Amino acid sequence: MKLRAAHHSTAAVLAAVLMAYSVSATAQVNRGNPGERRAQKAEAEAQAAEKFPAATRQSPHQQATKKGGSVLHEIVDLYQAKNYAEALAKADALLATTDNAYERSFASQLAANAAAESGDDARSQAYFKQAIDANGLDNNDHYVAMYNLAVTQYKGKQFAEALKTLERLTGETRSEAPEYTTLKGALLASLNRPAEAAAVYEQLYTRDPADKKAMMNAVALYQQASNFAKADALLAGAKGKGQLTTLDEYRALYVGYINAGKLQEAISTIDEGLGKGVVKPSADLVKVYAVIAQTAYEQNNIKLAIDMYGRAAAISSDGEQGLNLAKVLSNEGRTAEARKAAQQALDKGLKNPAEAKRILAAGGK
Repeated sequence: MKLRAAHHSTAAVLAAVLMAYSVSATAQVNRGNPGERRAQKAEAEAQAAEKFPAATRQSPHQQATKKGGSVLHEIVDLYQAKNYAEALAKADALLATTDNAYERSFASQLAANAAAESGDDARSQAYFKQAIDANGLDNNDHYVAMYNLAVTQYKGKQFAEALKTLERLTGETRSEAPEYTTLKGALLASLNRPAEAAAVYEQLYTRDPADKKAMMNAVALYQQASNFAKADALLAGAKGKGQLTTLDEYRALYVGYINAGKLQEAISTIDEGLGKGVVKPSADLVKVYAVIAQTAYEQNNIKLAIDMYGRAAAISSDGEQGLNLAKVLSNEGRTAEARKAAQQALDKGLKNPAEAKRILAAGGK
């Protein structure tokens, strides 16, 4: 008999991937003297190079016009004041009149953020596409817009499109930022590609061995892909590091061991969990002990079968597992012990007490 591992739903498995929308505090506009403008531009370019140093895209050296820059500042002020409807209206008005690539990209990015804050993800997605297509932003803002486009596509369940956007982002930036990798795992899982998603989460865990959430995501997805050996190996490694701290985590490992026929490893894992107070006597543990006992009996490991049926009987609220213990003892000719187990089973209650009474009536020592 195989036990079912505690599969999580995709929604429960996946780590949160949504990144707060960001917007530059100021636009690059023709304000101040030339020296100040050059300093601002140098600072912006340095920040871009710092965030995406390996990007294949060259940041465009573009600025807003004096008139357009003034409007962009007004939109920024409206956005920061959370006047999203007015910010959107002013952004649309600018987009309808300007051909300046920077102004188009920056206004679209501001509008995308305002739409997102207003709960209109479809509109936000369209604006992010405009911001990217206009190609007027520096690398920092350009790739933040691209990431946020992928996120809005993910939220809209456009998983294939989101993956395409994300792969463009990582391909152009050559970045392995954790938030990108996490989103990729979520998208692959949502596209019913669990083996690939599991490998992505395992990669995250390898990079950061303290990231237990990534490890458990990988485990759940490997299980979904029927790669139970890989799931068990990850859990066993985590147990060795003391990272298993919940009943579900311990259960995932000992159920995996049972299904793989590794009974002693399963029992050791259960005992460790009991010792830590994480695993507790329960109806589920009764079932687990009974499955181990049945498997052991089928393997002719009678000693282990008796031990496990004994454990199951001791914590069970009824006498069914006690009767199983009595049957095995009776079959082994240990009549006195079988009678004792049968009586205890009767005392706890049985659906069909006839077999227990037959064992009690049997002769012998």
